[in-house]
Amino acid sequence: MGQASKIAVVYFSMSGHSEKAAKDLAKNLAAELIAIHAPKYRPGLTGYIRAGLDSLRQKCDLAPQTFTTLAGYRCLVLCGPVWTSYPATPLRALLRSKIALPQSVSLFLTSGGHSPAQKAFDTAEADLGRPLTATAVLANTDEDTERGSDITSQFASQLKCRQVAELEPAQ
Repeated sequence: MGQASKIAVVYFSMSGHSEKAAKDLAKNLAAELIAIHAPKYRPGLTGYIRAGLDSLRQKCDLAPQTFTTLAGYRCLVLCGPVWTSYPATPLRALLRSKIALPQSVSLFLTSGGHSPAQKAFDTAEADLGRPLTATAVLANTDEDTERGSDITSQFASQLKCRQVAELEPAQ
């Protein structure tokens, strides 16, 4: 199977919640898992303060990555946390970067529950310059629960249905 027929789950995680969600999604979607390299946001007090300040300031710089394009994938799922009502700045930086992305881009957010997800989804669409294919948010408190499994499964099903519809010829 060539790369054009694959799905990539690209994630950023500081605390491990988004990494776990990304691994669950990749397994559910039979997707390749790719981590975003963001060395300035390491776990710990300094990393969390820098993350919050950069998010509030809308500062979205992308560190050099191991990939130069993602356009060869049929579908891209970005997975990461909500920071100060926005997608984590490494996710936003990727959406704003010159790195080529496939037409189908979806967003799966993890959240401590302090920020409504709709603002984050709207911001991601503005950064991307087009609508997202699918969206979902998983509260950190729902991790490893039946509700969390349902959210992940529903997102994967929604994405699979849309991908099948895109592959079918128009009637």
